[in-house]
Amino acid sequence: MKVRIGLAQHKDIAPWMMLADEVTPLFGPMPDFGAVLSRKIAQKQAYCAWTSPARSLAGGIFIGGEGGTHRIRWLAVSSEHRRSGIGRMLVEMAIAAIPSDSFIYVDTFAKGTPGAVAADRLYRKCGFAPTEVWREGSLVRQRYMRRPLHPVELA
Repeated sequence: MKVRIGLAQHKDIAPWMMLADEVTPLFGPMPDFGAVLSRKIAQKQAYCAWTSPARSLAGGIFIGGEGGTHRIRWLAVSSEHRRSGIGRMLVEMAIAAIPSDSFIYVDTFAKGTPGAVAADRLYRKCGFAPTEVWREGSLVRQRYMRRPLHPVELA
């Protein structure tokens, strides 16, 4: 199986919506996902992984931020393609798209929740370290941070 990672396009929205539906049991409700996806595509901050020869959407990632602080806003890999390296490829694409003097943050599954072990393994392999656990209502997330590769020196 070959995998191509590239910027998402508006013609990709239908497969992304199917992927979002698939991961809703893990992520919880994602209000206005279609609108966020359209905006991220227009901002060139959405990347997708396509398999070939079948040309199926295997995963996707959104990024955001400005200045010295950026975030991975959303990452999902379809169930049939998990544990195949596609998540890592998407995270590495996101890191490459973000200025190297930036801190990168991601909030993901907290310890003891489904998906936490895989998320921890993935983000650590990509140079992230866990920081704080935060809670908003019933939602509990683990935050990870990746330090800048090339920090800006203060004068």
